[in-house]
Amino acid sequence: MSILKLICNYCLRIIKFIICELCSFIIKLILLLIVVLVVISVVLMESKEERKEFLPGTYISIDLSEKFGEYAEEIPTILGGSEDSFYSLLDKLNSIKKNKSIDGLFLKVDNISLDNAQIEELSKKIKELRESGMNIITYANNFDNRNYKLALSGGKTIYMPNTVTSGSNLTGYYSELGYYKGLADKVGVNFNVIHVGDYKAFGENYTRKKMSKEFRENITDLKNGVYKNFVKDVSVSRDIPMKKFEKDLLEGKFVAANSSILYDYGLIDYKVNENEFIDSVGEDKVVDIEDYYINREKTFKDKIAIIYLDGEIHMNDEEKSSYTNGITPEKVFKQINLAMKDKSVKGIVLRINSPGGSALASNIINSKIKSIKEKKTIYVSIGGVAASGGYYIASAGNKIFADKESVTGSIGVVSIIPNFKNFLGKVDVNIDTIKKGKFSDLYSLTQEFTSADREKIYKSSLEVYDEFLDVVAKSRGKSKEYINSIGEGRVWLGEKGKELGLVDEIGGIEDTIKALSEELKLSEYSVIEVKSKPSLDTIIKRQMPMLQLYFKVDTMLNSKDFFFKPLYYFPYQI
Repeated sequence: MSILKLICNYCLRIIKFIICELCSFIIKLILLLIVVLVVISVVLMESKEERKEFLPGTYISIDLSEKFGEYAEEIPTILGGSEDSFYSLLDKLNSIKKNKSIDGLFLKVDNISLDNAQIEELSKKIKELRESGMNIITYANNFDNRNYKLALSGGKTIYMPNTVTSGSNLTGYYSELGYYKGLADKVGVNFNVIHVGDYKAFGENYTRKKMSKEFRENITDLKNGVYKNFVKDVSVSRDIPMKKFEKDLLEGKFVAANSSILYDYGLIDYKVNENEFIDSVGEDKVVDIEDYYINREKTFKDKIAIIYLDGEIHMNDEEKSSYTNGITPEKVFKQINLAMKDKSVKGIVLRINSPGGSALASNIINSKIKSIKEKKTIYVSIGGVAASGGYYIASAGNKIFADKESVTGSIGVVSIIPNFKNFLGKVDVNIDTIKKGKFSDLYSLTQEFTSADREKIYKSSLEVYDEFLDVVAKSRGKSKEYINSIGEGRVWLGEKGKELGLVDEIGGIEDTIKALSEELKLSEYSVIEVKSKPSLDTIIKRQMPMLQLYFKVDTMLNSKDFFFKPLYYFPYQI
């Protein structure tokens, strides 16, 4: 038997050696290829940057299905990096506006990746270009409320292909949220969800079979706000009586429709295929936005720095968060410290796009921002969402800007403790325990969650909520009683948030930068984006889908940020 064991061990060592050598070879080969690709990418970029002249009558083509995220790391595009952040797209449009060789923009708006706030900010920028005399062509094979709202900003030059296979889904609104209590009961999994705030809805779909009255009321208010803005924008832009358009919209006239129906109604202007437009302009006169580089002839001594806080908020280790993205205190501190050390940086804009997450991490980041804002003024620009923990962080800034349809608020707390006792019983697994100390099993996944346990968690969460109220009240110059009256988990659009005193001004990231420059009395300044430079090892691992999936799953299953610990979190799409 020992001889057989020896042989098996020897074979296993050989197999392990072969696997290790093979992996080593593959990694070395990948590294070599990456170095070659980086060199090629740099050479190509430099050659593109030399192209500063455009043919007269040029159109810049922008495909908005490409990702223009809030935050673009310094990674070559060839390695999976994003060429442009959303702010850099706006910056390019400012440069394009001044370029006399460029006649217009050709915007392709199918499957846009922008959130509501970005659509609002980009629409404003496109209107500026149109009013300056630039031609704006918006083109889509299919329209829905979101991309049609962006198309309106270009004026009356909306194109669709001349075919009944084109599509339209302009309508009121519709959304779905799964409720899993029935399934959880069947498989024997129990979710103990403790809310502080009647409107704090996260987790209710694990403990209920239907949407709560409070959540339905809050979400309906938000969606009605977005819907009313849409109806008004269409009515004004297309010169259609509001009541008539709304009646036809709600009766489904523009659902499962096509370009001919939209054309006859006056919602689009031309039935033209994309290739026909390009042929009419000349293929050499349609240039992709990626090939447009800003020729910065002058940089200024004074700077305003943009720091991005994008994603869910975690306390987890830096390694995992590097692969899954998101906000951690360590990441934020690194970026803030870079801006603080640069004496030419006179002020900071925090661009926040976060549904929240860990209450502890939110508190730590909030405290850091407060500690430095006396040294350098910090303005906050809320993107698509800064709710719950995202708003907790935002409240630390000197001034808060939001778009009309940014989502904010959600001042409340939730704790989730899953329990698998019944499930284990169904598969005939018995968990035996030893215990010393009351509540030592409070966070057990396999023991009964008692009323005393619930009360213990609730009292703790109530203290966390009270601290949330206190932080916001002091930051916004309001009483805790008032913040509580608009809190309890309620979520607001930016326009209502300003009315309630949660937001100072309505405006996008450019408005925030301009206002900060005026407060700092900067007549000339440069804007810099503070970006991280991930390691080559991180870049390689991000290109391995299975490894990325592993880190995401591992973060959710093993991170105590989202189980057991208090959360400031509002993960719903509006």
